[in-house]
Amino acid sequence: GDNPRFLDADFAAAHFVEPCIKGLGPKAGPIVFQFSPLGGSIVRDPARFAARLHRFLDALPVGPLYAIELRDSGLLGAPLAAALGATRARYCFGVYSRMPDIAAQASAMAGLVPGPLVARWNLHAGYAYAAAKAHYAPFDRLVDEDPATRGALAAQCCETLSAGHPVFVIANNKAEGSAPLTLIKLGQAVVAGVAA
Repeated sequence: GDNPRFLDADFAAAHFVEPCIKGLGPKAGPIVFQFSPLGGSIVRDPARFAARLHRFLDALPVGPLYAIELRDSGLLGAPLAAALGATRARYCFGVYSRMPDIAAQASAMAGLVPGPLVARWNLHAGYAYAAAKAHYAPFDRLVDEDPATRGALAAQCCETLSAGHPVFVIANNKAEGSAPLTLIKLGQAVVAGVAA
């Protein structure tokens, strides 16, 4: 059903943004708003969603880096890129079963103005969350390496760093089996790419 707090900037600021900034201060990274699958009535009208998102982001406190992570690929495109660009927010690349691969997301969001990269490497392709958790536990080794995703993320990182913008990548244990090891391998790929 309808959520009366959906895209309520005053509520988001009071209950999340302001406490986050107060608690973490300059150590705070990007504030990522993750949108679960939103349903057909919203996905059928990406321009309307982008306009509502624009108003939401524009009303948030100035200062933090905001990013938007979606679980509906139908919302990607020029209206979303324009809304994010106008509010200096970023698109959060999401590696998740409902979303296309990184290259396809980058293509769909090609109109986004240059800036920081925000990405979440959440889940290995072909797994639901619970199945991945059972398969990868106890999360102390790489079980299913995903070189294609690693390469695509590393390329995005290198491009962003070369343009002088910061990069923020979060990995989940369900990406390959161990988030720290996933990030080490991604870091090695980025260093190799920047050095090339």
